[in-house]
Amino acid sequence: MPQLQQAPSPDALRLLIVIASSADVGLITNPLREADIDFTYEIAATSAACREQLQQNTYDAVLSVQGSGDASSMTDRKAGRQGKLENSPSHPLTDVPSSLEALELVQQSGQFIPLIAIAPEAEIADVGSEQMKHLPEILMRSLHEFEQHRIERDRIVKIQQQAQREAIINRIVQAMRETLVLEEVLQTTVNLLHEALNLSRCLIFLPDPNQQMQACLASESTPQRQSLIGVYCDFYSYYHSSLAQGEPLIFNQIDDRIPLKLQELAREYEVCSMLTMPMLYQQSLVGGISLHQCVSERQWTEDEIALVSAIADQCAIAIHQAQLFAQVQQQATRERLLNNICQSLNSSLDPQYILQEIVNLTGEFFGVDRVAIFALEPEEIKILKEWRVSEQVVSVLNLKFPRSENPDVLAPSSNYSVHQVFHAPKIADIASSPNREEQIRQLQILSMVRVPIFIRGQIFGGISLQSTTRYRTFTEDEIHLLERIADQVAIALYNAQSYEASEQLVKERTQQLEQEKQLSEAANRAKSEFIATMSHELRTPLTSILGLSRLLVDQIVGSLNDKQQEYLTLITSGGEHLLELINDLLDLSLIDAGREEFSLEILLVEEVCQASVSAVREQAQKKELQLIVEISPGITTCVGDHHRLRQILVNLLSNAVKFTHVGSVTLKVEKTADTILFSVIDTGIGIAKANHATLFEPFLQIDSGLNRQYEGTGLGLALSRKLAFLHGGNITVDSELGQGSCFTLHLPIQPPDELNKA
Repeated sequence: MPQLQQAPSPDALRLLIVIASSADVGLITNPLREADIDFTYEIAATSAACREQLQQNTYDAVLSVQGSGDASSMTDRKAGRQGKLENSPSHPLTDVPSSLEALELVQQSGQFIPLIAIAPEAEIADVGSEQMKHLPEILMRSLHEFEQHRIERDRIVKIQQQAQREAIINRIVQAMRETLVLEEVLQTTVNLLHEALNLSRCLIFLPDPNQQMQACLASESTPQRQSLIGVYCDFYSYYHSSLAQGEPLIFNQIDDRIPLKLQELAREYEVCSMLTMPMLYQQSLVGGISLHQCVSERQWTEDEIALVSAIADQCAIAIHQAQLFAQVQQQATRERLLNNICQSLNSSLDPQYILQEIVNLTGEFFGVDRVAIFALEPEEIKILKEWRVSEQVVSVLNLKFPRSENPDVLAPSSNYSVHQVFHAPKIADIASSPNREEQIRQLQILSMVRVPIFIRGQIFGGISLQSTTRYRTFTEDEIHLLERIADQVAIALYNAQSYEASEQLVKERTQQLEQEKQLSEAANRAKSEFIATMSHELRTPLTSILGLSRLLVDQIVGSLNDKQQEYLTLITSGGEHLLELINDLLDLSLIDAGREEFSLEILLVEEVCQASVSAVREQAQKKELQLIVEISPGITTCVGDHHRLRQILVNLLSNAVKFTHVGSVTLKVEKTADTILFSVIDTGIGIAKANHATLFEPFLQIDSGLNRQYEGTGLGLALSRKLAFLHGGNITVDSELGQGSCFTLHLPIQPPDELNKA
């Protein structure tokens, strides 16, 4: 039971004394009063009482006496020891908690206060005030230490909260830096807030075209989040003035302080507590963040409010940046529209085609229902071209309106004058003649904007945008853009008038050039086919000559003297060289004619490299050159045409051996993310940088006297690069004069789809 004392001061300490008998509490309180400590106290004699007091009240400290566990006073127990007082019904055992149990109860209550354990009651009674005189000092020191701990704990908590805020803000800022897509930034924001604050819902509201706040994003952890997207919130309209001034809406509970309509809205969405933070940019309300707690009421803390406020500021910046980006994009889109119109002007001199393209592009860009270009003719107003969003929109094409029935179109003071811009967000509100009202009704026009078209200072007609399904107000930027489009129409018509006489000549010349192009292509194809055919016809008898000469050289049909052997060897060598040239020429012709047979398969890299090196080994040994093969670990297979890939490598190795006198020739295989690199590296004569451009041209050799020292026609590298192209790859060169050369075949790991289909 609480003990009544004299009225305490506001600063008095509140103490809970855990002791078995209230009769002995004076031994605790007297030393404190003698030390002039202002305090109040309450007594707990059992564990249950101690728990209840800690749950219901707030204390500055707990004083726990480590008693013997019975309810007799210290004086009674002292007398009992002297007179051997036994436990009796008048002195029952009690459930007074020990100091350790009392400490656990304090911790369970969540109160961060000191607990001072006092010696057993019997000892206090024996020694009296001698032992208790230090209690005030111990109490004040403990309170001071706990206050310091509390300050340190609060500081750490604030640092952690600040770190959490900064971490969330940094992630939002990082999201803003990584993307210009506003939806992604805001979605990241609501997700982070939901997780950090353990919310039921986190929503972001943005204004719709009518400036009504609409839920546009919900955290991914929000139940039934899709059903909330698009919902309008009356809280924003009711508290608009407060939100517009940057004041948050903080509702720890939904009660009568809130208008009845908003209470019903909160109950409909099961909202128990709500925090709405406005997003302001330069005093302009650009949206809001709404946090909902639905399970139970919640007290929004200052730190939580500060966190949401800081995040709202970042979101406002993101929204402003997105708006700027949207404006830039819109401007870019307008410029693209004008560029497309200019391209239409430049792509044709046919005015009918150009005008139709202009109305098509204009209608799609502005999103109206109908676009029309009309001309003022001597007796009538004639519609030249139109664009309609659908067939349901009434067509005005080829309609003619007598000028006698519309005299006001040329009257400068008339609203309908074609000499000036005409803008009618609601055309029915503009006074007009009965005849024109009937025209508007038949054409179902609700809103319209029209700008004039002048050609060389003379009125030609105009271009009109019309809305037939809804009312629309066109902005100044849109009207200005339409005026620029009208200028493009004027240019198109002017060009058509100026070049009408020469149009047929241009068409005829174009047709003539096309015919010449076709003849040229046909001649090229015929040439390639002729070379391919002639190469085949030459190769057939040459193969027979080589076969017979090899029989004679091998002396299968009879022995030869040395001179005959020498001559036949020369014949065989020259024939083989000629056959190689014919084969290269045939391959080039087949590739140019598009008749090359090409088959991709998975090949063993080691096998292809060894086979290619074997083809030039004898030639290298004659020159005492070292042949080296280096294949990086992990490279086992590649995709290519077996014959053609080997042909490329043999050509590169042959050239390296041919132009290397001392040193080595290395075939090195490496791998990048999407390419296998076959590099042929030699220590030969090298190639000057100025000659790199002509290396891969057919029938061309470097003009430095080498064509007189080294045999060849210059077909090898040209053919090799064409074969590399067929694989979807390329051949590059890195060389300097006198420093050797490195020719690299770039072979794709995954060939292009068209090659796989082939």
